[in-house]
Amino acid sequence: MPLKKKSVPVPWDLKEGDDNYLKEPWILKKGKEFITIETNNNNRGNFYLQKDDEKRLSLSALQTKLTYHQLIEFGYKLQKTKRKKTKNQEVTDESF
Repeated sequence: MPLKKKSVPVPWDLKEGDDNYLKEPWILKKGKEFITIETNNNNRGNFYLQKDDEKRLSLSALQTKLTYHQLIEFGYKLQKTKRKKTKNQEVTDESF
């Protein structure tokens, strides 16, 4: 079976200033379920993946990328950050 190329880039490969750039943590949501992906600061190149309030998994970059694409195929959507104005009219990024 031939491998098909994934046209959707993973959010951690995007640089600040790119069109779909989002700050971490990246949250994938489907209904009431959500999955959080964060970089592992203790082990560079690895990521933490956590579903709802379950145990956190440490995955390699390749495992995380493949899991991300599988979750997108299963119907999970990447949650966009919401820009929120504070009292002093500063705009900040906040995940909702």
